[in-house]
Amino acid sequence: KPLRQNQLKVSVVRGNDDETVAAAVVYELIARSDEQHDGTTVVVAPEFYPDDFVRYMDLVQYIEDDVMEEHDLHGLVQIAPFHPKFAFAGSGDGIDNYTNRSPYPMFHILRENEVGLAVDKLGGDASKVWQRNVDLLEGMDKKFGRDDVKKIMKGESLDGLKEMLRDLRGYSEKS
Repeated sequence: KPLRQNQLKVSVVRGNDDETVAAAVVYELIARSDEQHDGTTVVVAPEFYPDDFVRYMDLVQYIEDDVMEEHDLHGLVQIAPFHPKFAFAGSGDGIDNYTNRSPYPMFHILRENEVGLAVDKLGGDASKVWQRNVDLLEGMDKKFGRDDVKKIMKGESLDGLKEMLRDLRGYSEKS
């Protein structure tokens, strides 16, 4: 929806220097915290430790704990982390990890008030979006297998994928 409404900004920051990447993310957090800037921003950092999820999350944690606090950004914006090796604590090799996997390390910046409105539309249950995504991934894993899910997540097309997604969209349009 943000893309259709011209409310999606994508910013690319090159290199793996913590300060450079942090500065790009913080700049976008501050810009997005302004009420005049509806929508969402994705900061893509292709070289920022794509093979080291822990190092990536160290920066996310630093920004959330220190920088956002310093700039009074809590309650205005949030970061949703996406990474090629994303893993929820305790999930092991679970398919749920793929809900936050992406081809490159990314920092998805969302306005809290817009997240709140979306959650309200779900009856106040934010977990419904995550569960819908997990259900989709479980269906893909069952139909295609884990190796093909990995290919799909890298943007490769598979026979039967379009039909599966079309069927799901048809289902969700009726719900």
